[in-house]
This record gives sequence, structure tokens and C-alpha cells, in this order.
Amino acid sequence: MTKSLLDTDILSEYLKGHDQNVAKQAARYIEQFGVLTFTSITVYEIVYGLELKAATSQLKKVSAWLNQNEQITPVAADYVAAATIKASARRQGSVLELPDCLIAAVAVRLQMPLVTGNTEDFQAVQQTGVKLDLDNWREGL
Repeated sequence: MTKSLLDTDILSEYLKGHDQNVAKQAARYIEQFGVLTFTSITVYEIVYGLELKAATSQLKKVSAWLNQNEQITPVAADYVAAATIKASARRQGSVLELPDCLIAAVAVRLQMPLVTGNTEDFQAVQQTGVKLDLDNWREGL
């Protein structure tokens, strides 16, 4: 198993604990690396979702858990790369959201596979010529 960057959908699924394939893959990953790795964009998306539901006690627990793992914050070059990805995809007919473009840019910069179940959007990133390696923990071992 290689060190990977988790997309919001997979991290959210792990936190909910509903998908056994995601749970098993995450357990193997944590055993090998000690923590899960994700971006500050993912933190934003998870906190936003919990705030929207006014899930205060859940937010407190999740925030503490997030801080015990590895959070990567995009650098200036990631924003430039994300803008290029977004514009290239748009010219090809795909509309991508900024958070996905930023997460992809971080994964590419760090040369880390992106673990996501949101393969359609990230395949659109790949179609722009960006060398993004994808892994889907929902597919099992």
C-alpha cells in the first residue's frame, strides 16, 4: 500500500462506518502509516456538512479526530494548477468544482494516489492530461 491522499467522500464514508470495504482499507492504511492523510479542503467540506446539520456534538468529536491525522494545506502553486485543471476540463465540456481541482492539484504535486469514490469527476481531471493516480477503496481488496 502506498501513502495516499483521501478525498472527502472516502473520509466521510470512513467516519460514518457504513462501507465495510472502506473500513477495511482504512484499517490497513492506518496500520501501515499510523494516520490518514487528507487536505484542509476536505476538513472544510466535512465541517461545513456537520455545521449545516447543526450536529454540534458530532462536530466536536470529528474535529478532535481530524486533528490527530495528517492534514495538508494547499500551497500557492496548487491554486494555479487547480485553475489550469478547471479551465482545461471546462474547455473539454466538463464542469469541475474548485475543491476537487484543488485536491487533485495537491495529490499531483505530492505524487500521491487520490483515494476517491468520485471517479467520474477525477477521470475528467485525468482527461486534461494531468497525471493523477486514482484508487477507490469502495471496490474492496
